[in-house]
Amino acid sequence: MNGVIKSLKNARMEKKLKQSELGSKLGLPQSHISKIEQGATDPRLSTVTDMARVLDQELVLVPRAMLRVINAIIRGEGEQTPMWQPDEKEEDQ
Repeated sequence: MNGVIKSLKNARMEKKLKQSELGSKLGLPQSHISKIEQGATDPRLSTVTDMARVLDQELVLVPRAMLRVINAIIRGEGEQTPMWQPDEKEEDQ
């Protein structure tokens, strides 16, 4: 969970949102947001989900077997041109 919370904190900071502003949007006091970000409290999954959505993020569960592939996609590794290409349009003659 620490990685998720760290990502959410980074997203909050990128949006230049103060803890109090995030808390206000969630109906939580700033002190609770601070405790969550510091790892001093174990938030409910619903709270983490709400935090993510307010920060334009989404929590997604993926099968563990697919994790390497998902991480590679997120990092943009292995990008290559498709094996097929649409036919080029023939110009009117």
